[in-house]
Amino acid sequence: MDKQTLIKLLAYKRWADTATLEAIKRIEPASSAKEHHLMLRLMNHIYVVDRIFRANMAGRPHGYQALNTPETPTAEALITAFRESTDEYIAFITTLSEDEFGKVIRFTFVDGGEGEMRLMDMVNHILFHGTYHRGAVGWLIQSCGGVAPKDVLTVFLRDYQS
Repeated sequence: MDKQTLIKLLAYKRWADTATLEAIKRIEPASSAKEHHLMLRLMNHIYVVDRIFRANMAGRPHGYQALNTPETPTAEALITAFRESTDEYIAFITTLSEDEFGKVIRFTFVDGGEGEMRLMDMVNHILFHGTYHRGAVGWLIQSCGGVAPKDVLTVFLRDYQS
């Protein structure tokens, strides 16, 4: 996969994460407290995994002890955090040579197990992992009477790609 395609997919991720969080903001927390909290927990999980993988790619400690944080951030805080995180991924991808995508990175999973992945596989993981969980959040949004975003790549490419 070429760098421009990865950058486009990361831009899609930034858009989809934001659209999902904006939809969560429109859900009344008082009437759907449990679901609202779960939506934010799932989105925060995506963010935490994004940060863990980015630290692993850079060969630096990530500081997380689990795949989520004890506290649950607000949707607004997560919008900002996701934007900054995804912008960091885009800046990082921009600097890489084609050969670097095949580099094998060794790391330690949060549970203490050892792992290794090619850098390209790590980027793919953060792209697909978020899609999986945003789908679950979309179902929760709809179950609370909200409107889940149409966060598919085709809509992004047609309507939102800049």
